[in-house]
Amino acid sequence: MMSQSNPIKSDTCVADLLRDYPAVIPVFLKHQMACVGCSMSSFETVASAACVYGIAPETLLGELRAAISPENTV
Repeated sequence: MMSQSNPIKSDTCVADLLRDYPAVIPVFLKHQMACVGCSMSSFETVASAACVYGIAPETLLGELRAAISPENTV
């Protein structure tokens, strides 16, 4: 399990992120990213995946962090 202080960083592995925080799945789908279910997600970081899909890493990080924030969880 990832640290709760700042759990999502640019070097976070996408597969770990998807496993530990399923609430981020809609963010990847919104950007039409194939990371969900992709075998390469074990080798990709958030930053590298963002670059592959032409998304600013800071933008993706912000959206992923917002998806797991306490205000967005029920």
